[in-house]
Amino acid sequence: MKGINTVAIACLLFFMGTLNGTSQSENNQILSEVENPGQHEVFELVSKDKNLSTFAVLAVLSGLYNSQADMDGYTLLIPTNDAFKDMTIERFNELTDPKNKSELVKFIKYHTLPEKQMAMDFKDNMVITTDTSDEISVSKDQYDNVFIGGAKVIKANIEASNGVVHVVNGVIDPNVSLAMVD
Repeated sequence: MKGINTVAIACLLFFMGTLNGTSQSENNQILSEVENPGQHEVFELVSKDKNLSTFAVLAVLSGLYNSQADMDGYTLLIPTNDAFKDMTIERFNELTDPKNKSELVKFIKYHTLPEKQMAMDFKDNMVITTDTSDEISVSKDQYDNVFIGGAKVIKANIEASNGVVHVVNGVIDPNVSLAMVD
């Protein structure tokens, strides 16, 4: 019963975040109300902005939310709630099903890099190899916008006490080639 309630809560937050009509076209407002982000841990920042609530719920369900607190010097690529609109409800249900926790952990790890990387550290045609040997492509356009696994970095270099956060407009997918998604 507890697993069903968790999935129900996750689905509710997913729909609240993606269907509430709040536009995140104002990228500068994401995490802007957090005073002194450098005094917060990376995953703690996720929970401080309602525009990032879907990823926050998934991080908690994965169990990585608390385990990452001990890490130092890593990078979190946080998709906005709008980023999940392209995900099918079937895929979201698959990720939040307690039987598929390993798939959810893998999904969250696609958004977590083991080293602190500022936006300028990402190079065009760079490939990030995950701990599961999946490869995530990185590209830059002529305006120096960074695209990682098909997602565009829309707010970069938010330094936390134990790493750095980049907000992205899509979910990171190792299967997306260097094609840029805007």
